[in-house]
Amino acid sequence: MRKDGKYRFTLQFGADSEDQIRVGELLENLGNRKSTIIVSALRDYINAHPELQSGYSKIEVKAAPAFDRSQMERLIRSIVEEKLSELHTTETIADASMSGTSEALEEDITKMLDNLDMFNSA
Repeated sequence: MRKDGKYRFTLQFGADSEDQIRVGELLENLGNRKSTIIVSALRDYINAHPELQSGYSKIEVKAAPAFDRSQMERLIRSIVEEKLSELHTTETIADASMSGTSEALEEDITKMLDNLDMFNSA
């Protein structure tokens, strides 16, 4: 929108890809100096695609997804395997701890019974 000799726009986009995040962070860091870089970037784009100024052209930007299906499956499998491994390790430690505890408990009970026999024979 042009008003008082200045153009004013609102720009919003998601953080769905690495490119969007990088651009978003750059724009955040620029503060009130965003217009200079936007004008420069769009000037270069218009120079590379002069057909845009004809008014009849269609802008088509192709962005590759951050992950394809096979990459996503590998990532999910890796996370699940890691969590299952952690769970198995925790269970093994708990089992070892419990078996050591039950052995110590049996030993204590045996000592108590031996001491009880000592009192009964007296």
